[in-house]
Amino acid sequence: MHKLRDASGEAEAGLRAELESIAGQGRVYVLGLGYLDKADDGAGVLVAHALKKLFPSYSYSEHDGVEGTVLDISEKKEDATVFFVDAADLGEAPGTIRVVRKDEINDREITTHRVAVALMAAILERAGKRCGVICVQPGTVAFRAEVSGPVKEAIERLTVVLSHLMRIRD
Repeated sequence: MHKLRDASGEAEAGLRAELESIAGQGRVYVLGLGYLDKADDGAGVLVAHALKKLFPSYSYSEHDGVEGTVLDISEKKEDATVFFVDAADLGEAPGTIRVVRKDEINDREITTHRVAVALMAAILERAGKRCGVICVQPGTVAFRAEVSGPVKEAIERLTVVLSHLMRIRD
């Protein structure tokens, strides 16, 4: 687990190492989930939007139709890893990041997404892709509120770490 208000170099290095241990050597895709109108709940979508500027063919948000994207990636004949990025109640301080591997995802999760992450990850894994979920602890999910400072920092750090990982595998 990473608390992003700690020394940024250490937090980024630890997060980078953890993601690299999941990713293997193939291409990395990012699928951001969340609801932008509910402040910190939109963290995953905001990470995906930032990465889309750099990697338009490998970064998608829930607004791009994640279900179709998952099916497209599952049909590609390439070594690949998909990281879902989403806000999640971790019971931690706002801005805390936790990486969850596919086998730690509850396949009976209650979700506000149209399709559960566990189901999308299972489809990808059956197609030989690796998956992980990067969870960000929200501070506020009030309707039409601003993204909190700690979550903004988490979004920035995730963008840096994921862009590095995507760049070295592009």
